Amino acid sequence: MFPQNSAHMMGSSGQRAVRRGSGQLCGAVFRALVVVCLALQLSGGAYAATKACNQHEELCARAYNDVTYISTHASFAVTSQTKPTKPGTQFKGIKEQLEDGVRGLHLNIMQGASASEVSLCYPDCTVNDGGVLEDTLVTVKTWMDANPNDVVTIFLEGVGTDASPSAVVKAFTDSGIYKYMLPGKPSTWPTLDKMTSDGTTLVVFAEDPNIASANVKGSFIPYAGTVLKLDGPFSYGAEWTCGPWNRTTESIMLIPHFIVQTSTYNGATYNNMPYPFSLGTTNGYQYESHAVVCRGG
Repeated sequence: MFPQNSAHMMGSSGQRAVRRGSGQLCGAVFRALVVVCLALQLSGGAYAATKACNQHEELCARAYNDVTYISTHASFAVTSQTKPTKPGTQFKGIKEQLEDGVRGLHLNIMQGASASEVSLCYPDCTVNDGGVLEDTLVTVKTWMDANPNDVVTIFLEGVGTDASPSAVVKAFTDSGIYKYMLPGKPSTWPTLDKMTSDGTTLVVFAEDPNIASANVKGSFIPYAGTVLKLDGPFSYGAEWTCGPWNRTTESIMLIPHFIVQTSTYNGATYNNMPYPFSLGTTNGYQYESHAVVCRGG
């Protein structure tokens, strides 16, 4: 996934996150997206498949956490590329992101107009209000209905969010997307072939422990003990880093890759706001360089 001027890579922690050969999946330049690369280590091995998983036959034989994915930071926070009137992280909507190859979505959840409503906001609802969670989930479900061989990951972000766990569950239930959810964290991650055959092509991670403990067709999967998020984001002139790197309990690695700035909006100052107008550089050679550094050269 790559937030605006950002990328995250997911992989087996303690190992190289990316290797050459994954470039067609994670090394593409998404100049109109702020991307986070869910960069997972790719393992070798051929697979004589009759179907393509995430658009590639060879990925069907690989476990979920042995594949590289592109994801976007604050995926819903769209702003204009030519005449922006508000801060944002993306120049394209979620449907267009999925069509472009993004397979991971970061959704920052907050309480909406009432306790029974969940809104998507970044960095808060006074700056970029992405609407209610259920509407975005309907958009994702509609795309997944038409693409049954593609695995999608959703990250529900916001530690200490004021969003009601029951309201989050209701959004997943009422949107109908729950039917695609992997039912909780498995002891061993299934292959993409298994997930697409079973119809469990949606993996949902929750950063807040209260949200993670809410039940939807089993449960959301907590960040804790599963997702290793490396250092980031980065300021202009800073070197890309890969720490912390040596923990081995997490099976999913998330490497942020984006540049931030301080922004002022409606009289308020916001730090660490992704800067989308240098995406050609950030998601170009700098992205490849970051991947090479984090994989160990």
